[in-house]
Amino acid sequence: MVIRWGILGAATIAKEKVLPAIQKAGGEIVAIASKSKSVSKLKEQYNISYTFDDYEQLLKVEEIEAVYIPLPNSEHFHWVMKSIEYGKHVLVEKPIVLTKSELLQIKEKASEKGLFILEAFMYRYHPQIRETKRLLDEGIIGDIVTIRSQFHFELVDWENDIRINPSLGGGVLRDIGCYCINIQQLLLEEGVKKLQVIHSKKGPLDVHIAGNLLYENDVVGIIDSSFFGSFSQNVDIVGTKGNIRLPIAFRTDLNHHTGVIEIFRDQEKEQIYLEGDAYHLQIEHFHQVLLGETESRYTWNEMLMQIELLEQLQKEIEGGASICQK
Repeated sequence: MVIRWGILGAATIAKEKVLPAIQKAGGEIVAIASKSKSVSKLKEQYNISYTFDDYEQLLKVEEIEAVYIPLPNSEHFHWVMKSIEYGKHVLVEKPIVLTKSELLQIKEKASEKGLFILEAFMYRYHPQIRETKRLLDEGIIGDIVTIRSQFHFELVDWENDIRINPSLGGGVLRDIGCYCINIQQLLLEEGVKKLQVIHSKKGPLDVHIAGNLLYENDVVGIIDSSFFGSFSQNVDIVGTKGNIRLPIAFRTDLNHHTGVIEIFRDQEKEQIYLEGDAYHLQIEHFHQVLLGETESRYTWNEMLMQIELLEQLQKEIEGGASICQK
């Protein structure tokens, strides 16, 4: 069975990563809605039947079963809810929404209609992440003591980039800091009982953040994200019997789709190389869930924990208490 898709927006990630992934996974792109001039080229490239300049017109196309939403963060909630209203399954770029309240509303409406809603953290589907989780569960480095996650890149267009537009839900935390949170949640499977954050701003938005998290099992988590640093995407896990390092944790597509797991024990270093197209594997998994072949590997509870923590950190940045304790 072929899954038929509609695309709400012609963002770069849609054009360069997700549309090719849908095609590679055997999906059919039925329609795309955007005011971008690139739509006509995409229509020809992917043999798309319909193009619209109005998102809701796309949602009215009955043959579409799933929609992908790469719109600005501030528009996610409205268009996810609209997609649910029209009976569509949804893959939506991170962060799925801006508040836990919004996600609870989405969960309620999607559950009523039996629809699958997924936040698009593509890195989770790369084999290096599953292998890292397996190694940790087997105790290869003993008990985890500290986990550090870092994601930096140099933002160039400070005048026009939507990632620094406050009305569109911008800021470094929501753009790449959310990855640093997400991977800690995935690997630790623990709630946070205390957090602190320091940050610098450009205008009203955070552009460089560092956070300290104390998890319920007393593991310390450290996050670090910036729009100023040279590109880096590292995760370091310190255990009682050794360390694991992921030097290419999130964007394996920038390393020929190859992830690397570095294991340090007894003054020896082991490297494991694993290949996989994370965007393709994410779409493949989405299809498998819709076809009833598997359960989602990213659950509602995990998405709720993610947005709750993201919202707490955002409140710290916007002037909340210096320490948030549950």
